[in-house]
Order: sequence, then structure tokens, then C-alpha cells
Amino acid sequence: MNRKISVIACSVLAVDIKHIAKNAGLDISYHFLEAGLHENPKLLKEKLQNTIDTVSSSGEYERIIIGYGVCGKGTIGIHSRNIPLVMPKVHDCIALFLGGDKEYKNQFKKHPGTIYLSAGWIEEKAEPASQRDQYAYFGDRKLNFHDIVEQHGKLAAEKTFDFLNTWQKNYHRAAYIETGAKSSKKYEKMAQEMAELFHWDYEKIRGSQALLERLLNAESSSDEILFVPEEHIIGFDAINENLNARPAGVKITSQPDTDTDEDIESYKEEQQDYIKIGLGIDAGGTYTDAVVYDLEKNITLSKAKALTTKWDFTIGIKKALEKLDQNFLDKIELVSLSTTLATNAIVENEGQKVGLILMPPYGLDTKDIQYQPYALIQGQLEISGKEIMPVDPDQIKTAAASMIEKHNVTAFAVSGYGGSVNPAHELKAKEIIQEETGLFVSCGHELSSTLNFRTRAVTAMLNARIIPRLASLLLDLERVMSGYNIKAPVVVVKGDGTLMSSDMAKSRPVETILSGPAASVAGAKHLTGLKDAMVVDMGGTTTDTASLSKGLVSLNEQGSNVGGHRTHVKALDIRTSGLGGDSLISYYKKKFNIGPKRVAPVSWLSEYYPGTDEALKYIDKHIEHFARSTFSMQILAKTGDVKNLELTETEEKIIKLLEQRPYSIDEIAPAIGSLTEYTVPLERLEENFIVQKCGLTLTDLLHINGMFENWDTKAAEKYAEIYAFLSIKPLPKLVDYLLKLGTRQLSLELLKHRLDDINPDEMDNSPACKTLLEHLLNTQHPNYKVSISLDHPVIGIGAPIRYFLPESVIPLKTEAVIPEDADVANAIGAITSFVFISRQIGIIPYEFGGYIIEGASDSPSFRDFDEAEKYAKKMLTDKVLSMALEAGTSSKDIKFKIRDQIPTLADGEQLFLRRTIFASLKGRPDLVIKRKEKQKQKDFDGLG
Repeated sequence: MNRKISVIACSVLAVDIKHIAKNAGLDISYHFLEAGLHENPKLLKEKLQNTIDTVSSSGEYERIIIGYGVCGKGTIGIHSRNIPLVMPKVHDCIALFLGGDKEYKNQFKKHPGTIYLSAGWIEEKAEPASQRDQYAYFGDRKLNFHDIVEQHGKLAAEKTFDFLNTWQKNYHRAAYIETGAKSSKKYEKMAQEMAELFHWDYEKIRGSQALLERLLNAESSSDEILFVPEEHIIGFDAINENLNARPAGVKITSQPDTDTDEDIESYKEEQQDYIKIGLGIDAGGTYTDAVVYDLEKNITLSKAKALTTKWDFTIGIKKALEKLDQNFLDKIELVSLSTTLATNAIVENEGQKVGLILMPPYGLDTKDIQYQPYALIQGQLEISGKEIMPVDPDQIKTAAASMIEKHNVTAFAVSGYGGSVNPAHELKAKEIIQEETGLFVSCGHELSSTLNFRTRAVTAMLNARIIPRLASLLLDLERVMSGYNIKAPVVVVKGDGTLMSSDMAKSRPVETILSGPAASVAGAKHLTGLKDAMVVDMGGTTTDTASLSKGLVSLNEQGSNVGGHRTHVKALDIRTSGLGGDSLISYYKKKFNIGPKRVAPVSWLSEYYPGTDEALKYIDKHIEHFARSTFSMQILAKTGDVKNLELTETEEKIIKLLEQRPYSIDEIAPAIGSLTEYTVPLERLEENFIVQKCGLTLTDLLHINGMFENWDTKAAEKYAEIYAFLSIKPLPKLVDYLLKLGTRQLSLELLKHRLDDINPDEMDNSPACKTLLEHLLNTQHPNYKVSISLDHPVIGIGAPIRYFLPESVIPLKTEAVIPEDADVANAIGAITSFVFISRQIGIIPYEFGGYIIEGASDSPSFRDFDEAEKYAKKMLTDKVLSMALEAGTSSKDIKFKIRDQIPTLADGEQLFLRRTIFASLKGRPDLVIKRKEKQKQKDFDGLG
């Protein structure tokens, strides 16, 4: 039976459509639009819609066949008016000539660099959009780099084009599609001549008119065909890259980035074990805090502080434990440690020698690599994770052996381009090195998901380098604990404020960067219960400021920069300044400065070092030496460090003098034959904690005015009197002035932390800013007032904070909250934190159709999006649960969050770039207790 239908199609399909209609006896009217309209989607949409409107208004047809696919999204937004439309779910006409998308994708996988020709194309002198390479293509959508820049910024454009251009190759084949509609040798010959001209392979492939036949006869939608009812609009499913239809008047509201939280109920499981009594230890830059905490009642049972001994952290820890109520120690079920060790080790460039194994992209300039020793090996991936060249096991073995022999390497780090997308090469290299050498290997993808393989290489190198330092500390800590009958297991605070088992910390020490500040923020949150606040931790050495927003700690997702090394370890978004209770107060050219250098207070020095009075008498006798600068007034004391450091002759002289009593720099310079006080060689002695500098500090001032008394107040007064004489100020007025100066500096730090959208330190170079701040913090201008109000309260923690924060927040018109036990909040934060595991995985379009799993070994690909998502979630679940066990928690409460990246293009349509799936798990560190109990039982059974 003949049916009256209208065909509106690209003219390249004319030969084949007319051939099918003739054989089928269909009553068809034709409207063929000129070839090449896909080059201008806006024009294609305009001409196609006008033609549809004309056909619809005639009232002569029961449906319209659209001979276009996605075609540069020129068909998106087309209105069916009062007559149904039927169109193929394909990207362009190649699939129509081959019989469907499936065959096209098969051809594309086998021969991605192919120019396809058919009778229709040759007659129209046209070329399908997917064959052009002067731009980047997504399917058959031609994207202009500058359009993407204008819409989404340069970074997004570069990332988009990096991905889209990875699968495009130089053409290497010309293929003539024989559909059977119009056989002619001249068409084949033209294709052969093209292949010869460009030195390509030539192939004649059999096409199929099956899809076109189904299209002309379709009356409903199927997997291959879209039936668009009356008064509907053609849309685009960005995730499945396919056409769909929606009623006119229904608006698609899709954002470039959308978040959807999904809880997986099947993985929720309540933990049965609850830790009742815990010990928190924070080994900070100046003090080591220890707290016995009742986690059931949320109260502090006992707390203590001791000076940190950086040459051996366990000495300070032992002294802190001595001051605790000993009756609680045998009841402790868990010990949680926060420490500056990892940060210090990186800053001080200490640790074992690491060999760096790199698998770079082609063309890497070796000048970019500052680290030695390193080796470049083969094993290349595209940014999408597709393998270009496999690794060579023999090359890896040779490189590893050479670095062990020539550089005494004792650990390795491996990082490869594309390794965060497909870690297969990094894992293979790790396996080979471990089997060959037996040494530890750290992979970049294990620590970071950043695409920058250099950053991952640095992170992996630093991790491998400092492993012995943290492992040694944890072993020493266990020995100290056993001396106090503390048999509890140990967990460590990470840089994001969460916990991991000591075993995990030994293999991933780089994750403990900024462990101390993270514990302080966790403690502030726990003690106050505030969800929106600024947190300021003022210790002896530094002031750290961070933020709480909606109960969450602000993190720096780009990673911390420590000692000039950019890592990609998630840590607090924190601002640190050299302002603390023990910051050096100096007087230079009649101007006072506080910090950033830390010294020990003179009051402390006199309390513990006999002979300090002799040093003070010398300074008083030679007071004229310090009229211009108080630098040489600093007093030196020898610590208890016994490092095996080979000293120079001059350094030995210094140590011998300091073994008698403390000396000022001014006194020791002539005694060792130094030309000036500035040439006394103290750098190595300070770096190795053999010598401690002492001077006037805020802590000394608090002793003098009676606000804080712990050490020798008279010594602090004698030393400060010299400053008073030099500045021609009475001592009480000088003390008041300097304490206010410290308060104003703290106010400025709070303000700078809130100015996180600019570089706040630029204020120091702006005369206008300096003037405004002067009137804000000191005396208001007679003609105008400067006012700033912070929206949230400021939580203050740390030993000195209660003496400074209440006054410092007044100019900022906010509230100071200083909780009980603020002086040991870091240690409380350490013991009250949770294990938190977070991982992510990406699903991205792969070549022409299908999806690839970014972050999975060998980057598996899937044709169906739902299958890809199911695989990704299963993989994430397995990984997170495995890491949770390693970190020390039995929790299985996994939460998923989905984020789609679907930017809107210049024509208003959307382009699916990726789906990122985030999985997170939070739990108590209960497994470390179970493991400890099992070990105790095993030891007991062994004795039996």
C-alpha cells in the first residue's frame, strides 16, 4: 500500500533514498537540501525548520522523514509542528550508508583514520563532518577552540581539546562504500586516486541500505530510529549522545555541573565497637600536648604540655606523658598522633635516597626535571588512558639496578603520563621493581588523581623519601608507650584532619603534611560545635588560620606547597604566619618587629640553664653594642641533641663554650675569633637542633605583666629593661605597647585569611591599604571611619590565644570563642577525629561512541553508559572498602556523589564531557583495636 510521505534530507542521500523508494513503491515527495550545511548548524536548523513548516502547512502528508542525524547538532531544537517526524539516531551520514552506528563504530575502531566516499558524496562533491580535522570534533560536531574559550575559559577549552584530539589520527585509508544504489567504476576510481595521491591504503567496503529502508517505513521509535510526535521538539541526550524528543513547552534545565547525592543502603553498617578512653598527642613546632579524653562523655580527664624536642620527638612526648594522671594510662584504648615530622622532613630535605622512574609523553624536555637520580623509560599512554607503547621490563630492571649501584637508592617512585587515568603502566613498573630489588615503590596514582604527572611524581618521591622518618617515630612512640603501660594501638592524623592507621601512615607518610594544623581545626570544631567559623591556632612558633563552613573544613584540593615542593595531597586550606608566643621581638633602627623567627623565651632559658645571669650581665655591660640592632643580644644555649654531625673547628668551639653556660651572640663572636656577630656559624647547629637561640618574646612580656607565670620572671624583666632603655620607654609602657602590637598583627592575620579571593599579602605593598588598616586597627581618621565586620565568630585555640584574641577581634566586629581546653585543642582534635576515605573515578566518551573508565587499570571501555556507571561504582566500592580496612575502620557506610560536566555550547546545546563519581566513607578507627587484641592473643598463645 502506497503511503504519502515527505523526505527532507541532505542531498548526499538522494541517490540511495530514491533507489529505495522506487524499489518499495513508496509515494514520496523530496526536498533535498544542499550538502555541507553541517558546517553551519545554525543555517542547517533554519533551513530544515523552514522546509518542515512548509511541508506541514500543506496538509498533504502523514509524516516527514528527516535525512539527517545529529549533524553538528543542527537538528537539535527542531519543532515537529502538526505532523510527526521520523529520523535516524546517528551522528552523520556515514552510519546511514553502512547500515547503522554499530557497523560504523566497528569500522572506526579498526581504521579510525579513514576518508569515506560514496556515489552520493562524489556527485555532490561533499564530505562528512567527521572527516575534517582542522578543528576538534565531538562525534560529528565541529568545535571551535575560541568559542569554547569564550564560553568556558581557556583552561576548560584546553582540557576539552586535549581529550577530543587524542583519538584523531592522520588519515591512512580511503574507503569507497558500495551501497548498491548506483554502481559506477568512476566513483571507485576517484577513491583509488585519492588514496594513491596521499599514499593511503584503499578499500572497497560493502554498505547497506537497511537503516534507510527502516527509516522510510518507520511509524514508531526504536534503538535506531526516533519517532517525533506532533508538537514535539528534537532534543539531545548529552550523556548517551543520542537524539530524543520532548513536548514543546517542556524546558530542559541542565547545568554545566550538577551534583546528585546517592546513598547506597546496602553498604550501611553500624559499627559495634566504641572507643571510650583515648590519648591524643600533638607534637607541634614548640610544644607537645597530651590529653587523656573520655570519648563517651566528651570530657578531658587529664592534660599536659612539654616542649617539643625536634631532634627526637619522643623525648618531648615522654615528658608530656610524665605530667599526665598516671591512673588513666592503662585504661587508654587508642592513641592518636598529630605531628609536624613529615612537613619538617620535606622542608629540611631529609630522608632516604629515592630513584624516580618516569614515563613521560613524547617530547619531554629533560631540563624540566630538577630531581636526581631519575630515569625515563618507555610506556606511553594517551591522556585518555589508551596505550601507545607498553613498558619494557628489561629496561625497568636495568634502570633500577643502575640507580642502586650509582646513587645508593633505597626506594623508588614511579609516575607516568596518563597514569591517573590508567594506572596499568605504573603498577607494572612497581611490580617489576619490587620483584627485582625488594625495595619500597611509591606510585603517583596511589597518592594523587591530578592529571599533571610531574606533580604526581614529586608527591610519590616525597612519600618514598620520608617513609623511614615517620616509621621510626611510630616505632619509637610504641616503645615510649610501653614504658607507661599503654598497650593501645596508634592512629595518625592526616593533613585533611582525618585518621589513618599507623601501618597505613608508614606507607603513605606524605599524607600527614600539615597534620598538626588539621588536628587543631578538628579540635576547635569538636570543642565548640560551631559549623561556620574561622579557626585561629596560636602556638609558640606560628599562627595558623583556617575556616569551617557548614560543619566542613575548607580544604585545598590542589594540594599543599611545602618546602618549595608542590604536592597533590589534600590538606587544609590554611594560612600560616610567623606569629606565636615565642616569636622574636627585635629592635632595628628604632623600630620594633615581632617574628617571624621563633626563639626560646629568656624566662625559660633562665629557669633551666644555670649561668644565664652571666650572659645577661654581659649584655647589660655592653648595652651600647645594641643601639642600632638587638640581633646580637640573642642568647645561645646547647640542647640535649647528640646527632652524629661532623662539626667544623669553629662549631666545636661554640659547643664547648655553650657546655659551660649560655652566651649571647655578641659575647661569643670574639671568643671564637669571628670578625662580626653576623659571621658566627650557627646555621647548621640550629638546623640540627644542637643550638637554641633565645630572646625577648611575647611569652616573656606576659610574665612581666603577671598574666602568665611559668618560668623566671626576673630574668625576663632584666632582659626587657635593655629594650626599654634602647627605645627610651618605661618598661610598663613598652610591655603594653608590644603586646598591643602582637594583638594588631593577629587582627591583620584574621583579615588576610578572609581575603581569600586575592593575594592578601599585596596589601603590605599598597600605601592606600596600609593607611586604611592603620586607621582600622589603631586610631580612626578625624574625617572618616574605617569599618570591617566579619560574618562569623573566631574560635581561638593554642596556649597564648586567650591573651590576644579577645582584643584582636574588636576592630573586625565579631565574637571570639575560646573553648575550655583551648590550650590542648590540637591533641583533643587528634583523638576525636574519624577515619575518612574518599576516592573518585571518571566516565568519559571514548573515540566515536562508547565510554571509558578513567582511573581504572587498562581503562576498560563500554558501549552502554549504564554498564559503564555500574562498573565504575563497583570498582569504587571495592577500592574504598579496601582502603577503609587498611586505614583501620570496619565502617561500610559509603556515600556516592555524582557530578556531570555538560557545558552549554554557543548554540545553546549541551556537550557531555565526563561524569565524575565520588565515593566517601566515614568511620571510627575500631579495627586497629581489634588487630591489637588479636596480636595480644597471638602473643599469649605463643607463650602457652
